[in-house]
Amino acid sequence: MLDWVNRIAFNESSPLESQGYENSFGFQKHKPEVMENSHWHGHIEINYLFNCSADYLINGQKISVPEGKMILFWASIPHQMTATEGAGEMVNIYIPLEAFLSWKFSDEFISEVLHGEVLVADALHASDQYLTRMWERDLARKELTMTVQVIDEIRNRIRRMSLESFSTFNLVQSTDALDSKKLVSGLPHIQTILRFIADNYDQKITIKDIAAETGLHPNYAMKLFIRVLKISIKQYVNKLRLQHAQALLIDTNEPILNIALKAGFGSISRFYDIFHREFQKTPQQFRNDIVNPSNKC
Repeated sequence: MLDWVNRIAFNESSPLESQGYENSFGFQKHKPEVMENSHWHGHIEINYLFNCSADYLINGQKISVPEGKMILFWASIPHQMTATEGAGEMVNIYIPLEAFLSWKFSDEFISEVLHGEVLVADALHASDQYLTRMWERDLARKELTMTVQVIDEIRNRIRRMSLESFSTFNLVQSTDALDSKKLVSGLPHIQTILRFIADNYDQKITIKDIAAETGLHPNYAMKLFIRVLKISIKQYVNKLRLQHAQALLIDTNEPILNIALKAGFGSISRFYDIFHREFQKTPQQFRNDIVNPSNKC
């Protein structure tokens, strides 16, 4: 969680994100830059345009974003900044997909994102630029408590966006005509799988259950998922459960056994094993580091 990426890196021979970044949060503040090619990665991406505007190519469609806007989109859709104007700055925030889905926004909001829309907050708030600068300072401290606080504030900023008025570019209505140009094949199946997992990850589900939602053979569903998201379905489900468990460890006083079961882990031993493998500490140590950081040796 502490190792946020400052900039998403890409393979020289491919527009896909380099391995190792897709499950990390990221934050970048910079002058807007025109991109030579489209690329894509597995994050939910936020772009803030402070005192600057930009033109994008999103899955082969051109959009223009005026200055003073906050946009949000699923970056697995091929995207490219093609032009920019103004002397301001841009802030990019990268959110792992499993974290975004664990935040439980409305079905309508999530559906817009997973179907390839670019969502635009109708107006920035006076505090937005200050907030992003504060997040940058807090992340530079590389302290767990502050990093968790930043994640919580980003989640709440997106929640506010989902509750307030926002608009889209109506990309979904016209994407069917671009099927032959899509750079990521199988995306409709992936979207269906992701929605099913998001709705059921805290229950006992199998690969067969997940594949049945799309009518695909389980082996093909697994291969397709790995090809698009660069992670197996099993690993993805576990990461979603870990996100849920983290939130319960931070925000509640629930016993760890209850948290393990609520997050979808079949047993506390399995929960401990997966949690320790991911974070190099036990759930109780993680909770102590958040709640009582001054007590660390």
